[in-house]
Amino acid sequence: DSKDRETFFGIVKEVTFDTFKTPIDKVLKRLVTPGGVLGDEDIRKLFFGNYLNPDAQVKFYDEIEDLSKLSDVMEGYLEDYNQMSKAPMSLVLFRYVLEHISRVSRVLNQDNGHVLMVGVGGSGRQSASKLATFMADYEIFQIEISKTYSTLEWREDLKRLLLMAGAEGKRTVFLFSDSQIKDESFVEDINMILNTGDVPNLYPSDEKLEILEKMQIVARSLGK
Repeated sequence: DSKDRETFFGIVKEVTFDTFKTPIDKVLKRLVTPGGVLGDEDIRKLFFGNYLNPDAQVKFYDEIEDLSKLSDVMEGYLEDYNQMSKAPMSLVLFRYVLEHISRVSRVLNQDNGHVLMVGVGGSGRQSASKLATFMADYEIFQIEISKTYSTLEWREDLKRLLLMAGAEGKRTVFLFSDSQIKDESFVEDINMILNTGDVPNLYPSDEKLEILEKMQIVARSLGK
């Protein structure tokens, strides 16, 4: 809530000053309304990302100062997504939505980036994730739950996912919602992927050999 955010912002101010010996109010004074004092609400105007120039060959991570331009660019991404997707999204991109898309985008561009999105149903968590994935030019992977979906199908889906990201080298986002947890083992397997990048005993010996051959080809093509 607001009190928690203000408390956290107070801690950030103290740590910033102790570390850099410069008040955060001075560094970010451009965000403050004339005559005002820097607060949590002002920090919401601070955006960083590499998505402001969609057509750039090399995308640089930098501060985004023009929020009107940011909104226009996001609308452009959404329009492109809807033209290419079989399930277009009808989103109203007000600032709260832009903030979340920007956060997800930043996480996806980190090595092994992963994010837990918390919110009530219908609050736009999947939509924000899908648009951020499209903006990063990544593949999206989702499982399809049915009444007969079991651990066996789950393991097969995990195999396909890891092969996509590994042997095929596709930059992939695995979008998994709480409503798809049909067994506790699903969460345990995801924890293993996040912690070690692997799921024990997922592949039989013959499939492991096939994967090793594929990865040797990839390694040779990279000069390793």
